Amino acid sequence: MSPLALVTGGAGFIGSHLVRGLLARGYRVRVLDDFSTGRPENLEGLRGPLEVREGDLRDPRVLADALRGVEVVFHQAAFVSVPASMKDPLACHTVNTDGTARLLELARRAGVAKVVLASSAAVYGDADAFPLCEDLPYRPLSPYAASKATNEVYARLYTLAFGL
Repeated sequence: MSPLALVTGGAGFIGSHLVRGLLARGYRVRVLDDFSTGRPENLEGLRGPLEVREGDLRDPRVLADALRGVEVVFHQAAFVSVPASMKDPLACHTVNTDGTARLLELARRAGVAKVVLASSAAVYGDADAFPLCEDLPYRPLSPYAASKATNEVYARLYTLAFGL
Protein backbone atom coordinates (compact mmCIF):
# COMPACT_ATOMS: atom_id res chain seq x y z
CA MET A 1 0.00 0.00 0.00
CA SER A 2 1.27 3.49 -0.80
CA PRO A 3 2.34 5.74 2.09
CA LEU A 4 -0.18 8.06 3.74
CA ALA A 5 0.85 11.71 4.01
CA LEU A 6 -0.92 14.34 6.08
CA VAL A 7 -0.78 17.90 4.74
CA THR A 8 -1.85 20.47 7.32
CA GLY A 9 -3.05 23.60 5.57
CA GLY A 10 -3.44 21.52 2.43
CA ALA A 11 -6.15 23.75 0.96
CA GLY A 12 -3.85 26.77 0.94
CA PHE A 13 -1.86 27.94 -2.06
CA ILE A 14 1.38 26.11 -1.28
CA GLY A 15 -0.33 23.21 0.49
CA SER A 16 -2.61 22.45 -2.45
CA HIS A 17 0.34 22.36 -4.86
CA LEU A 18 2.10 20.01 -2.45
CA VAL A 19 -1.00 17.78 -2.35
CA ARG A 20 -1.03 17.70 -6.15
CA GLY A 21 2.64 16.69 -6.22
CA LEU A 22 2.22 13.98 -3.58
CA LEU A 23 -0.73 12.45 -5.43
CA ALA A 24 1.30 12.46 -8.65
CA ARG A 25 4.04 10.55 -6.81
CA GLY A 26 1.65 7.85 -5.63
CA TYR A 27 0.98 8.96 -2.05
CA ARG A 28 -2.35 8.64 -0.36
CA VAL A 29 -3.04 12.14 0.98
CA ARG A 30 -5.05 13.39 3.93
CA VAL A 31 -5.59 17.14 4.22
CA LEU A 32 -6.37 18.87 7.52
CA ASP A 33 -7.42 22.49 7.03
CA ASP A 34 -9.67 24.88 8.93
CA PHE A 35 -10.33 26.84 5.71
CA SER A 36 -9.59 30.15 7.41
CA THR A 37 -7.32 31.07 4.50
CA GLY A 38 -7.28 27.88 2.42
CA ARG A 39 -9.97 27.31 -0.17
CA PRO A 40 -11.76 24.05 -1.01
CA GLU A 41 -11.61 24.94 -4.71
CA ASN A 42 -7.79 24.66 -4.53
CA LEU A 43 -8.33 20.91 -4.20
CA GLU A 44 -11.06 20.51 -6.83
CA GLY A 45 -10.38 18.16 -9.70
CA LEU A 46 -7.48 16.35 -8.06
CA ARG A 47 -7.24 12.67 -8.95
CA GLY A 48 -6.07 10.00 -6.57
CA PRO A 49 -6.59 8.86 -3.01
CA LEU A 50 -7.39 12.17 -1.31
CA GLU A 51 -9.24 12.69 1.97
CA VAL A 52 -10.06 16.25 3.04
CA ARG A 53 -10.90 16.97 6.67
CA GLU A 54 -12.04 20.30 8.02
CA GLY A 55 -10.57 20.89 11.45
CA ASP A 56 -8.25 22.91 13.62
CA LEU A 57 -4.83 21.48 14.44
CA ARG A 58 -5.06 23.15 17.87
CA ASP A 59 -7.78 20.64 18.79
CA PRO A 60 -5.89 17.61 20.13
CA ARG A 61 -8.69 15.15 19.30
CA VAL A 62 -9.01 16.38 15.73
CA LEU A 63 -5.25 16.31 15.26
CA ALA A 64 -4.75 12.88 16.85
CA ASP A 65 -7.44 11.45 14.59
CA ALA A 66 -5.91 13.08 11.50
CA LEU A 67 -2.50 11.57 12.38
CA ARG A 68 -3.83 8.02 12.63
CA GLY A 69 -1.98 5.79 10.14
CA VAL A 70 0.15 8.64 8.76
CA GLU A 71 3.80 8.03 7.81
CA VAL A 72 4.82 11.60 6.97
CA VAL A 73 3.41 15.03 7.80
CA PHE A 74 3.92 18.14 5.69
CA HIS A 75 3.10 21.01 8.04
CA GLN A 76 1.85 23.98 6.02
CA ALA A 77 -0.89 25.26 8.35
CA ALA A 78 -0.10 28.66 9.82
CA PHE A 79 -1.24 32.10 10.84
CA VAL A 80 0.42 33.67 7.81
CA SER A 81 -0.08 37.42 7.99
CA VAL A 82 2.75 39.57 9.33
CA PRO A 83 0.46 42.62 9.74
CA ALA A 84 -2.19 40.53 11.51
CA SER A 85 0.51 39.09 13.79
CA MET A 86 1.43 42.64 14.80
CA LYS A 87 -2.21 43.34 15.68
CA ASP A 88 -2.74 40.07 17.55
CA PRO A 89 0.56 38.45 18.58
CA LEU A 90 -1.13 35.97 20.91
CA ALA A 91 -3.37 34.58 18.15
CA CYS A 92 -0.29 34.11 15.97
CA HIS A 93 1.54 32.34 18.79
CA THR A 94 -1.42 30.09 19.56
CA VAL A 95 -1.83 28.94 15.96
CA ASN A 96 1.81 28.76 14.91
CA THR A 97 3.82 27.88 17.99
CA ASP A 98 1.30 26.03 20.14
CA GLY A 99 -0.15 24.32 17.06
CA THR A 100 3.26 23.17 15.85
CA ALA A 101 4.36 21.95 19.29
CA ARG A 102 1.11 19.97 19.59
CA LEU A 103 1.57 18.55 16.09
CA LEU A 104 5.12 17.42 16.82
CA GLU A 105 4.18 15.76 20.10
CA LEU A 106 1.08 14.02 18.78
CA ALA A 107 2.98 12.90 15.66
CA ARG A 108 5.65 11.40 17.92
CA ARG A 109 3.00 9.58 19.95
CA ALA A 110 1.30 8.34 16.77
CA GLY A 111 4.54 6.85 15.44
CA VAL A 112 4.83 9.19 12.46
CA ALA A 113 8.21 8.69 10.78
CA LYS A 114 8.83 12.25 9.60
CA VAL A 115 7.47 15.78 9.90
CA VAL A 116 8.46 18.31 7.24
CA LEU A 117 8.05 21.84 8.57
CA ALA A 118 7.35 24.91 6.43
CA SER A 119 9.16 27.97 7.70
CA SER A 120 9.82 31.46 6.35
CA ALA A 121 12.70 33.69 5.36
CA ALA A 122 11.13 36.15 7.82
CA VAL A 123 13.04 34.37 10.62
CA TYR A 124 16.22 36.12 9.35
CA GLY A 125 14.76 39.63 9.40
CA ASP A 126 16.23 42.15 6.98
CA ALA A 127 19.15 40.04 5.84
CA ASP A 128 22.10 41.74 4.18
CA ALA A 129 23.30 38.85 2.04
CA PHE A 130 21.55 36.72 -0.53
CA PRO A 131 20.94 33.91 -1.03
CA LEU A 132 19.99 33.18 2.55
CA CYS A 133 21.30 30.05 4.25
CA GLU A 134 19.96 28.22 7.27
CA ASP A 135 22.99 28.89 9.46
CA LEU A 136 22.26 32.64 9.63
CA PRO A 137 21.19 33.89 13.08
CA TYR A 138 17.52 34.49 13.73
CA ARG A 139 16.50 38.15 13.63
CA PRO A 140 12.70 38.09 13.69
CA LEU A 141 10.98 41.45 13.26
CA SER A 142 7.38 40.35 13.84
CA PRO A 143 5.43 37.89 15.97
CA TYR A 144 4.95 35.83 12.80
CA ALA A 145 8.71 35.59 12.26
CA ALA A 146 9.32 34.80 15.95
CA SER A 147 6.75 31.99 15.81
CA LYS A 148 8.39 30.49 12.73
CA ALA A 149 11.84 30.66 14.37
CA THR A 150 10.44 28.99 17.48
CA ASN A 151 8.88 26.28 15.30
CA GLU A 152 12.28 25.58 13.75
CA VAL A 153 13.78 25.17 17.23
CA TYR A 154 11.00 22.77 18.25
CA ALA A 155 11.40 20.78 15.03
CA ARG A 156 15.16 20.49 15.57
CA LEU A 157 14.56 19.38 19.17
CA TYR A 158 12.10 16.69 18.09
CA THR A 159 14.55 15.50 15.45
CA LEU A 160 17.46 15.26 17.90
CA ALA A 161 15.55 13.98 20.93
CA PHE A 162 13.01 11.70 19.27
CA GLY A 163 14.23 11.03 15.73
CA LEU A 164 11.14 12.64 14.25
